[in-house]
Amino acid sequence: MRPQGPVAIFIMTGILCTATHLWAANAPVSTFSPTFSPAISPTSGGLAGFETAAGGDIRRAEPQAPSGPAKNHIFTIQEELANQGFYLGPIDGRMGLQTEAAIRAYQASADLKVDGKATENLARDLVTGGQVNKLLKRLEDSRARTIERARDALLANPKTRNLLEEQDQLGSSTGEPNTKACMANPKPRCLLIEAASSARDIDKPEMRDWALGEILAAQARSGFAQDATATTRRIHDPRLIMVALRDIAKARAESGELEDALAAVDIIPDAYKQAEAYIHITEIQAQENPQFDPAQTEDQLGRYLDNVPSALSQISLYTRIAGVLAKAGFEPQAIRHIEAAERLLADLKTTEETDKALRYIAASYAESGMAKKALEVLGRVENGSADTPVLVAAATGLAQSGEASAALITADSIETVRYRALVLARIAAFQGGAGLIDEARETLVKAKKDAAKIKFPFAKAYAFSRISLAYNDVSISAAKAPDLFEQSVEAAHLITDERLKAHIFWTIADERRRAADLTGATRAQDAADTATDDILSPFSRVWMLCDIAIERTKRLENDGAWSVFNLALDEAKTIRNPWGRARALSKVAATMTTLMDQTAQTAQTSVPK
Repeated sequence: MRPQGPVAIFIMTGILCTATHLWAANAPVSTFSPTFSPAISPTSGGLAGFETAAGGDIRRAEPQAPSGPAKNHIFTIQEELANQGFYLGPIDGRMGLQTEAAIRAYQASADLKVDGKATENLARDLVTGGQVNKLLKRLEDSRARTIERARDALLANPKTRNLLEEQDQLGSSTGEPNTKACMANPKPRCLLIEAASSARDIDKPEMRDWALGEILAAQARSGFAQDATATTRRIHDPRLIMVALRDIAKARAESGELEDALAAVDIIPDAYKQAEAYIHITEIQAQENPQFDPAQTEDQLGRYLDNVPSALSQISLYTRIAGVLAKAGFEPQAIRHIEAAERLLADLKTTEETDKALRYIAASYAESGMAKKALEVLGRVENGSADTPVLVAAATGLAQSGEASAALITADSIETVRYRALVLARIAAFQGGAGLIDEARETLVKAKKDAAKIKFPFAKAYAFSRISLAYNDVSISAAKAPDLFEQSVEAAHLITDERLKAHIFWTIADERRRAADLTGATRAQDAADTATDDILSPFSRVWMLCDIAIERTKRLENDGAWSVFNLALDEAKTIRNPWGRARALSKVAATMTTLMDQTAQTAQTSVPK
């Protein structure tokens, strides 16, 4: 459904204009100055409506094309406001009282400065919002069809009917609940309404937009198109709308709705960000869709790359998707993308651009399991001061292919200790998986020594988090080496960032439980609970616990996912700061939707045929 403007008062233009001018004095003020042009131009035609004549009578008017270039943006504004229910007059490209009144009504609904001016910035804002609205309606319809299929499957089995009733209770969304009712019986929509309400109280516009972008993505993910439309109008930074569209595309791809995901990509009004979003979709499809077709990916990527003007940007995108395809086991297709990137080297104009491109290509060869080729390409770089990312990828690729000795030699050539420590942890994990336990132990000792030298606090904490996980992986591979688990716990306690420490202990506990080490799992879980309590920010606790819930549900551990989600929900209820509350509630709502979908999907697949 599209939002409807105050239709009745549009008929009495004089009264509306007077009332709007008086109201504007107390209206919330904000600004919006988009820095991009929409990728999709507005459609021609529009909505026929009514115009008030000078004498006060109402006459029917048909839409007309704008009379000149100077009026094109007014024509666009009229058309888009008509589509959104704010304007009932003629679409003729002429500025009048009714057009001004409609602009004022829209500005008020979007928390913009209410001045009634028909600017080109407003036209761009409305076009982008209109395209987003069409996508949101499509997602709402798509989600409704998916839910209906799940309902049929659940109703077919008496054992799952109670689950259906529970899901209906969680997901229904009639009316606008008050805070007390929502917190007593939380549902995704009421949580998002509470989040949007909290966002209104955020003082800084850039922080408010940030929170609204997350709310928009959660609303679209949950299928609340009308609410998401209203949120889109309140976001004044176009970059955050693009981020939200990317997140929507990823969410639809994860749900298996590829057409919806591509529809979100197609309205991102920036060619490079479009291609980036498509690569995210490709990565999800390559990992989760057994029918993934890499040949189709090549054709579709080419369509997006045609709009990217920079050869260097195209090289970056070709090599990134090559890495995605290589990880999914499509090496020939990955190599073709790298070769396409190499052909573009001739179009680069400066040594600096060429060096950057060669690093992209070298890293992509490394990710494709061709570390030696990667190092050969790296040798062509004239300025070698930024070779670390390629060396990291090459060392990782060598370790993954079983060439641990060459991987260690490559790692030793990495001068920056924080990166070297991370690479050594990765190499050790591969060594452990190959049964080279003693070698892995030695590599991790070197990694710990390097991590201890890192100066930046979070970089050091992150390095120890990877080392801890590597020790845990190796200890699971070597069941008769309990000292390795002790080393994992010790490394985790060296993490100074409490949120990261808690997340690592939760992860270790889950891994030990899956490995049937209940003693180790209990010990790690106790440490996880303590570290969680030590996190100073309730918002950080909510975010971390929601991430754990998502990780569990991806492994089909639905009961465990719901249990940790409930901890996050209880924590979110306590937050009073508008910025933290808005973001925490949107995170909780999005997580709840994911868990509900996975629970229903699990029940659907378990229905006997």
